[in-house]
Amino acid sequence: MALRGRCRDAVPSIVADYRATIGIEHDQADLDAGNQLTMPVTVVQQDRSRHLGFDATATWRPWAADLEHFTTQAGHFMAAEAPEDIATPILNLVKR
Repeated sequence: MALRGRCRDAVPSIVADYRATIGIEHDQADLDAGNQLTMPVTVVQQDRSRHLGFDATATWRPWAADLEHFTTQAGHFMAAEAPEDIATPILNLVKR
């Protein structure tokens, strides 16, 4: 249990490594202005992320009315580890 708690606490800092602070401010300004993505959006999330308390659907829903969400058991390199899990949602997105 302690490891899960430590992992959960690490998620914000891990995610922050991939985002510039100014980008987060711009995103918030867009949301506050009511801006949304008008194209279909597909989110593929690692199943373990849900157990760490990260809900990708809740994060993306304010941005995209046309949202589909899928989970995969794959690890960090999802496309290499589970190509079918990744290819299927991408192909479905292109058809939408």
